[in-house]
Amino acid sequence: MSLSKIISGAESARDEVTELCSRLVQFNSAHPEGRTDECVEFIRGYMDEHGIMNEVHSRNPLKPNIVAKIPGASDRKVLWLGHLDVVPEGKPESWTYPPYSGKVTDNRFIYGRGTSDMKGACAAAMVAARILSGLGELPNSVEFWFTADEEIGGGDGARWLAETRRFQADVCVIGDGNGGGLDYPSIDLGCKGGAATRLIARGKTAHGSTPFLGDNAITKLIRAIPWVEKIGDLRLELPPELEEPIKSSVEFMMGTLTLSDEQKEAMRRIFHYPTVACNIISGGVKRNVVPDYAEAEFDIRLTPGSKPLRVKERIEELVREADIPGIEVSVRAGETAGYYESPDTPFAHQLAETIEKATGRMPVFKILTGGTDAISIKHYTGIPCLGYGTSMTGQAHQPDEHNAVENLVLGVKVYAAFPLIYRG
Repeated sequence: MSLSKIISGAESARDEVTELCSRLVQFNSAHPEGRTDECVEFIRGYMDEHGIMNEVHSRNPLKPNIVAKIPGASDRKVLWLGHLDVVPEGKPESWTYPPYSGKVTDNRFIYGRGTSDMKGACAAAMVAARILSGLGELPNSVEFWFTADEEIGGGDGARWLAETRRFQADVCVIGDGNGGGLDYPSIDLGCKGGAATRLIARGKTAHGSTPFLGDNAITKLIRAIPWVEKIGDLRLELPPELEEPIKSSVEFMMGTLTLSDEQKEAMRRIFHYPTVACNIISGGVKRNVVPDYAEAEFDIRLTPGSKPLRVKERIEELVREADIPGIEVSVRAGETAGYYESPDTPFAHQLAETIEKATGRMPVFKILTGGTDAISIKHYTGIPCLGYGTSMTGQAHQPDEHNAVENLVLGVKVYAAFPLIYRG
């Protein structure tokens, strides 16, 4: 089956995919509510209009998931997975255009929360489903899944769908992330995982006018935080097959981000060492009361293939070495962190072949620094997952989030072409 119809169909769908992305952005699916019902109803209407079989799966009626199904000739099945929920918009005054306007500018950018992460890719997948449905019998069956709750762990979305075995397929293409567009085409082999860490300080309360009669938990916490941050100096043990993707990942980010010398040095270390961010500190009840309790929470990210339990062990050692009375630490870590696929599989080679046909360049393999729903899919179903997203560098979760129409058109090409190229 020729790919020419895919390419020409995607090129002629520029206005369609732009409009779909803009419309999806106009449905506020931001957390903490994270409602996807309006998005799902819109997608269902589109699929019904084009005669595409679809089903809604939901545990929470406000957070439904929808799948579009296109049958194929073989018993092979390809999944595409994307999410419809978005992070909060933050302060409206930080935006040039209203965050849920879906504004399309004259230079062919779409603005609004979710344009890059990741309603743009969802719009591209919708058009890809429409194009594939008009090609006649496909060599592989395809399912396009649009899900809830990715930004908070997939509880009513991909994690629940994976736990209940609603995902059944040979391979899965994750639409999340940054595929590099035409200039830096790339495939995500996997993504980092974490070792969520909480540092707790206990002391003794007293009146603020006589602090020496108490034992200030916040003061203890401040002394202990740098000891946890020392975990950033522990070199991780990683599989040799990831060294080349790690090199490509660093080069990708160096080439697509504007960084200071200090940031460049941190980027060179980002995969071989844990990243550590103390992002929440809480404690105290009143200005004139010495606090007897305080805590800090750390986001510690680990490269897939590393040994999280060794990291946990070292954090606990560091806190003991700090020797601060009343300090304790809790680290959530499992046998593995994140996930990754080998770059040397038929799936990886065939997705790379697809992207090369769409962009004219052979993509590089890289590792995402953040996480995706692929972690749940791998953990609960074992389905191999590779990522190709349409996001623009540095746009996810930012004010003035936007995406290029060209990226979305490229997404249509890749998402529609891969089910024709996949051979198992």
